[in-house]
Amino acid sequence: TETLDWSSRNSDIANILKSEVSTILNVSINYECDKLQNLPLENLPPVLKLAATLLVFTSVFTLPSDLNVVSLARCLEDTDIFKYIDTSVLLKKILAVKLELPSCLLETLANELTRHLKMLTEIEKEIEHFGAKIQESAGNY
Repeated sequence: TETLDWSSRNSDIANILKSEVSTILNVSINYECDKLQNLPLENLPPVLKLAATLLVFTSVFTLPSDLNVVSLARCLEDTDIFKYIDTSVLLKKILAVKLELPSCLLETLANELTRHLKMLTEIEKEIEHFGAKIQESAGNY
């Protein structure tokens, strides 16, 4: 693949990855992100960053660990992943992880979720769900 493909969000490989975003809700990958911790996840080209984010998301859902959630916080920023999936569905799944989410991930999520009106609209549709979870002091809410 040409170097250009790794930095263009409209490249063929980027479009393939974007089409696979919805699968992260249904795929189980037992992958500990320790091999990714030495990579500059924050500075990867956009397409590689999106690929790393997809891998880390599935790892967080399958094998929640401190290392995996910190890796998610490191690669999530500026991926626009929430543009390609129903934001409220993915957010519910993230907040349901059986692990206390670190502030670095919660801050990154807050920044990413407020970048586009689409994301806010999808969260607003589920505001009663989020409000109820906050009222019952559920986990990461």
